[in-house]
Amino acid sequence: MFSLQEIGKNLPFGLLLVDFKGVIHFANPLCEKILNLQKPYKKFIQDVLPGSNIIKLIKDGNVEITNNFSNIDMCLWSSCLVKGKLGGVLFFEKKIYQTFINNSTKVIELKQELEAIMNLSGELVTITNANGMVLRVNNACEQILGVKESDLVGRSASVLEKNGVIDESSTKHVIQDKRKITMNQTTKSGRRLIVEGHPIFHSDGTLSKIINISKDVTEVSNLQKKLEETKNILDYFQQELSILQKKDQEFVVKSKSMEAIYELSCRVANVDATIFLNGETGVGKEVLARTIHNLSNRKDAPFIKVNCGAIPESIMESELFGYGKGTFTGGNKDGKKGLALAAHKGTLFLDEIGELPLNLQAKLLQLLQEKQFTPLGETKPVQVDVRFIAATNRNLEEMVRQGIFREDLYYRLFVIPITIPPLSQRKEDIPFLITHFLEAFGQKYKLYKTLDKEVIQFFIDYEWKGNVRELQNTIERLVLTSSTKHIELKDLPDKLVMSTGKPTGSVAKTLNLKHEVEQFEKQMIIQALETSSTMKEASKKLGVDASTITRKVQKYNINIAKLQFLL
Repeated sequence: MFSLQEIGKNLPFGLLLVDFKGVIHFANPLCEKILNLQKPYKKFIQDVLPGSNIIKLIKDGNVEITNNFSNIDMCLWSSCLVKGKLGGVLFFEKKIYQTFINNSTKVIELKQELEAIMNLSGELVTITNANGMVLRVNNACEQILGVKESDLVGRSASVLEKNGVIDESSTKHVIQDKRKITMNQTTKSGRRLIVEGHPIFHSDGTLSKIINISKDVTEVSNLQKKLEETKNILDYFQQELSILQKKDQEFVVKSKSMEAIYELSCRVANVDATIFLNGETGVGKEVLARTIHNLSNRKDAPFIKVNCGAIPESIMESELFGYGKGTFTGGNKDGKKGLALAAHKGTLFLDEIGELPLNLQAKLLQLLQEKQFTPLGETKPVQVDVRFIAATNRNLEEMVRQGIFREDLYYRLFVIPITIPPLSQRKEDIPFLITHFLEAFGQKYKLYKTLDKEVIQFFIDYEWKGNVRELQNTIERLVLTSSTKHIELKDLPDKLVMSTGKPTGSVAKTLNLKHEVEQFEKQMIIQALETSSTMKEASKKLGVDASTITRKVQKYNINIAKLQFLL
């Protein structure tokens, strides 16, 4: 080990060590020569360098560079070596001192430039060493991270991550991967950052430092979130508007139950899930199936109907799936494309699905599940892109319990069930359906007819066992067979009226609705006049003007002279 004396004598500058009381403890030969010191040193610094403030520097732990000692043709640099205990004074030649000052100035300027660059961006900048220890942060630290600079510098990035200051350390990834990384980061205060971690390497390729630049994108993320929410709301209202627009164009519905069914149909039109329609005969299952197809993105492709109850069981499989060349004697020599393939890219409507033979249900299940089938006489399966809609008026659940309908096929069909109520449960639709059919058949046959309000009321009260189909057929028959443009109650066929339980012979006489209403009105007026002392009093009882009573009296030839009241 070298002693302080041995080290000091080889130094190119003067060295003087002083304690906090100002007592000189050591001076190397060059310093002794400069200050003309003699051993043993029993002098105070104030005796050697009057005006020196090194004692204060020692107590405060500061550094000072000066050359304000006129009696010494050298320059002085004094510093605290051990705060509050020991300090040192260095003496340089003018040339060496100037070089030192110049280099110090450049270091200070570089430091100032680095701090300016770090703070000008407005983004968070942190510098760590190769072990992830934070060396420096810029002024954005507290604003973005919510912690002070003193709480970061000297801390490990992994410790900051563990303490929740950040959710994930970018420094850790740079140290692991030895490359630039970009990642999302969330701070303890909930701010969202995009962080770029840049590795800095030594000349030998080893990692020196990591510079992390973090951009606060919290407001951008919030705006994007609000924009997405606004877009979702806009899409919702556009969908609702589209439903309303299509509703007026495609389907005649006025009752709440049918409006709900139509709106559901609009929402699922573009979804390829199987739709299961259930309802009595004639409620409009096929009409709704076609409406769903026309509302979907498959509307330009075929809508193929398969009536499972109308096609004979012996040819059902070949009709549905087709057959290859030479499969049947007397069949098409080139084979036949089945209805399933004909519906490719479109909709396959399986009407009266409850009538499908049990032996074909397994093959239909494969078509529903895998969108493929094998034609008769072929071995290679055919792939199709088909949307399925099934319909029936039967109780498939009961058929499953009875073992005449496959349970797995039932659940495969029962994805989006829609039950259409009978016309008896939506009588408010009847007047609008009547208007729709009158217009449709008027355009078709060029026979434009109208219905008397008594006929419309009769139709509203009538029990339509065949539902909408029966009503449609009745309107068509009336348009074609009625001899007048305005159809009244007496023009209805006897068979229709007889079904209500009333005799046809008396309909035009005693049971004529108009006649009965007039007779009822006449009796009410007579009763009011008999129990009133004046015409005005009678009109008040009936809730009409006196002039109306006068007109009705004349219409019904009521003899008011016999009535006991004062006019």
